Amino acid sequence: MPSYQTTGLVIGRTNFGEADRIIRLLTPQYGKLSAVARGVRKIKSRTAGHLELFGEVVLQLATGRQLDTITSARLVWYPHALTDDYGRLALAYAFGALIDRIAQEHQAQPELYEHLREALAALSDGAAGPLIELWFKLRLLQLAGYRPELQRCVACGQDNPDASYAFDAARGGIVCTACASAGSHAMPTNTIKLWRLLSDYPYTTVSQITGAATLAASSLPWCDEFYEHHLGKAIRPGFGTII
Repeated sequence: MPSYQTTGLVIGRTNFGEADRIIRLLTPQYGKLSAVARGVRKIKSRTAGHLELFGEVVLQLATGRQLDTITSARLVWYPHALTDDYGRLALAYAFGALIDRIAQEHQAQPELYEHLREALAALSDGAAGPLIELWFKLRLLQLAGYRPELQRCVACGQDNPDASYAFDAARGGIVCTACASAGSHAMPTNTIKLWRLLSDYPYTTVSQITGAATLAASSLPWCDEFYEHHLGKAIRPGFGTII
């Protein structure tokens, strides 16, 4: 049976049979993978501790007809600080669920892998709240090809730095006052600039911006509206979605 090796971040687990578990992974070379870990729920399993949610593992897998099988796993990094903070752990669950929704199976997506790895490391280092949530979601949209239009009016094309704009999730970005509708939200220039930065830069960079947390808190609901219009129901931090 052919085998291969990869590194992956565990984004989901589902019990299977009496002692097995299906592990969902995000890998840089193969995108999203689902594989069976045989006997991992047994007390004496040597693999169980290496396949915890949000851990980064080096894996050996055997190719199967429907699902590949994990033959060995070695944990190389884990965000231990998450387990001590409900809010940050809830964010990690939300991030994992978003990746699970957007990542493609068996397609190399190293940028998504690095994005999730960076987000989990930031959470483990103490990041929390609307700023990292908005950063993760906007950056994910950028990497997945769904970035909102933040440069010019999506309706008429006006690109005037001195003009006033609103955000219209249904139409996919900012609109000028002449094109704004009842469903759009007035979007201050500082918020537009912040969204552009969040879409393009690492969290360590944007976290240093003065006033960023306040702007993120006020505009995060608009990002969730964008997800609902273009990618299905928005995923908010919490444990309602089991991954």
